[in-house]
Amino acid sequence: MRNKLKTGTGLGVVAALVWAMPATAQTEAAAAEDPGEIVVTAQKREERLQDVPISITSLGGKDLDAQASGGVSEALRSVAGISITNSPQGGATQLTIRGVAANGATLSGSSTAAFYIDSVPFGLVKSAILPDTNAYDMSRIEVLRGPQGTLYGANALNGVVRVLTNDANLDRFELKARAGIAATEGGDQSYRGDMAVNIPLVEGKLGLRVVGGFENAGGWIDQPARGINNANDSESRNIRVKLNGQPTDNFSFGLSAWISRIDQDAPNYANDAGDQSTTVALPQRLDYDAFSGKFGYDFGAFQISSATSYLKFVNHSERDYTNLGPNQTLHTEIESKIFTEEVLINSTGEGDWRWSVGGFYRDASDLLHQELFVLPAPINTRDKSRSFAAFGEVTRKFMDGTLEVTGGLRYFKDRVTQIELTPTTGNPDQPLASRTDTFDAITPRAVITWLPSRKFTAYASYSQGFRSGFNQSPTIIRTAPGIPPVKADRLSNYEVGAKGSLLDGGLTFDAALYYIDWKDIQQNLNVDINGVVFAASVNGPKASGFGADLALTAHPLDGLDIGGTFSWNGLDLSGPIITQTANGPVTLYQKGDRLAFSPEYTASAFLDYRFPVGSAGLKGALSGSITYRSKIPARLLVAGAAQSYLSDEPLLARASIGLESPDNWTASIYAENIGGWNGITQPPFDISQQYRVRPRSFGLQFEFRY
Repeated sequence: MRNKLKTGTGLGVVAALVWAMPATAQTEAAAAEDPGEIVVTAQKREERLQDVPISITSLGGKDLDAQASGGVSEALRSVAGISITNSPQGGATQLTIRGVAANGATLSGSSTAAFYIDSVPFGLVKSAILPDTNAYDMSRIEVLRGPQGTLYGANALNGVVRVLTNDANLDRFELKARAGIAATEGGDQSYRGDMAVNIPLVEGKLGLRVVGGFENAGGWIDQPARGINNANDSESRNIRVKLNGQPTDNFSFGLSAWISRIDQDAPNYANDAGDQSTTVALPQRLDYDAFSGKFGYDFGAFQISSATSYLKFVNHSERDYTNLGPNQTLHTEIESKIFTEEVLINSTGEGDWRWSVGGFYRDASDLLHQELFVLPAPINTRDKSRSFAAFGEVTRKFMDGTLEVTGGLRYFKDRVTQIELTPTTGNPDQPLASRTDTFDAITPRAVITWLPSRKFTAYASYSQGFRSGFNQSPTIIRTAPGIPPVKADRLSNYEVGAKGSLLDGGLTFDAALYYIDWKDIQQNLNVDINGVVFAASVNGPKASGFGADLALTAHPLDGLDIGGTFSWNGLDLSGPIITQTANGPVTLYQKGDRLAFSPEYTASAFLDYRFPVGSAGLKGALSGSITYRSKIPARLLVAGAAQSYLSDEPLLARASIGLESPDNWTASIYAENIGGWNGITQPPFDISQQYRVRPRSFGLQFEFRY
C-alpha cells in the first residue's frame, strides 16, 4: 500500500470536520463547486487545503483503510520531511520533522513535534515518546511542517501531526470491515481485523460510531540463548466510540473515547543474523485511554467551540542489563495523566476580515519508576506541569481576496515541578529532592498569501515554535544544585512556498523553501560530580540551515496517478557541545555536526493505477511505492571519549494488486519490503539499538463497505 500525498485540489474526497460545528457558507460553496476538493482544519477553521499557507500533507482515510500493515507511524514514513525512530526503552516511537529531533525518546525533553488524536494533545512533560495508533476509519491525517507555536503551543516546535477520526454520521447506517493475513520470511504469520459501525440514533440529530480492531503481528527475531524463535511478536487491541449530535442548526457536540492496548513480547532489535543475545524476557507494554468532549455553537457572526480532553498513558518495559549481572533487567514504568481544555472563537462570513482567539489550559503529570539491582534504591519521581496560554490570529484580505495578510501571537506560561517520591540514595533519612520553576514564551506568526486563482497559492511566512523547559533529575538537584533547569528552546522559521495544479489538473505540486534558526537546544550531557558521572540536561548552542520540501503528483491518463516527495535540510550546529568527565572536558559534537536522530534527506515515490476489468463493473487496482531516509547520527561518551554512531539508510518498497467490486468489496494481495532490506534503522549504540524493519512479507487483505 502507498499513501497518496494530498497537495492540492482534485486529489481526494472532502474530509470530515474535526470541530463538531456547522460548515461556513464559504466552505459549503467551495465543496459544492468541486466535490473533489479537500477541506482541512489545520488553522483551526475549515479551509480548502489549496488555500492554507503552510507546507502541509493530508493522508486520506480511504488510503489509510487500505494500508496493508502497521498504524499511523507506518503511514507517516511516506510524508516529506518525516522520520520515525524507535525507543529501546518501551517500544514507542519518536517523531522528527525537517530534521528537528528530540535528544532522546525518554527523559530528555518533550517531543519537537506536537501529536494530536482528534482534539486530544499527546505530549508528555519530559519524554518524546508517542504511540503507534491504529489508522483504520480515519477522516485523514494532517501533517503540518514548520513551527506552529501560535495555534498549537508547546511541542509544536517544528510541526504538528493531527490524527483525525471519522465523526458519527447522523443520517445513515454504515458498516465497513477489513481483514488480512500475511506471512513473513523467517517469521510467524500475522493477522488482523477491523470493523466500524455507524448508527443514526435520531436521524439528523444524534449518531453513534463504534470502531474496533485487533492485530497479531508475528515475530521474526530469535532469542537462541532462551531457545525461543520469533520472540518479538506483538498484539494490539483498540476500540473507539464517538457520539455526535446536532440538536439545533446552531449547536453541535461530540463525545469520544479511544482505548488502545499494545503488548510486545520483545523489541524489534537484532544482529545481522536476526538474533537477540539476551538471556532474559523483554516484554513491553504501551497503553492509552483518550477521552474528549467537543461543543460548538454558531452565533452567526462567530462560532465558539470548547474541546476538553483527558489522556492516560502507560508504558512499561524491560531492558537487558545482563552485562552487569546474571538475569538483570532495567524495569521502567512511565505513567502519564494529562487534562486539557481549549476554548476557541472563530469569525464566520465572507468579509475582508477573518480572526480567531482562544485560550488553553493543561495539567500534566508523569510518574517514573525504575528498578535495577545496581541502584541503591528504586527511582520514583514525578514531573508535573501546569500551563496556560492565550492566542489570537487575524487575517485581512486585499485586492478582491487575491492577497491576504495574517498575523498571530501566543502567550504561554508553564509551571513545572520535579518531585522525588522516595530517596534514590537508599537512605530513608535522606531529604527528598524537589524543584519548581516557571517557563514562559511569546511566539509570533506572520504570513503574506497570494491567491491569484483557485488553482494556485503562494506564500511567505515567519513563524516561531517552542518547547517548555524542565527540571534536572533528583540526583543532579541534590548533588549539584547549581546546575540550572533546562530552559525552553525556540525555533524560528523563514519560509516561502507555493502549491497548486497545472495542465488542467494533470499535475499538482506543493513546494517550500525555508531557513531554520533553532536556539538553546535541549541536550543531554554527562557531568562529573566528585568522580562519578551523572546524566544532566542543558541548553546547547544553536543550529541553523536551509531546507526544501517538494511533493508532486501527475495524472497522465484516467485512473493513473504517479508522484513522489523529496525533502532536504541543512540543519547543523553553530558551535561545539562539550561534556565534563573525570579527565576533563570532552567535545561531544563539533561545530557543523548534525544533531542526533536528524536525517538530511527523505524521499518517496508512488504509482497508483485503476482500470476496468470485464463488463461487470469490476476495477483492477495496481499500486506501488518506495520510501528512503538518509543516515541519522548520534554521539555517546564511551570510556571518556566521544564516539560517533550512524544508522543505515532505509530503502523500502511495497506493491499490491487488487480487485474492486461495485458491490463495495475489495480484495488485494501485497508484498512489503520487497527488496528484503535488513539494515539498522537508527544509530546502534549497542545491540539494543540495532532496530530492524520486518523482513519481506506477503499478504492478502479483504475490505467491505455497506
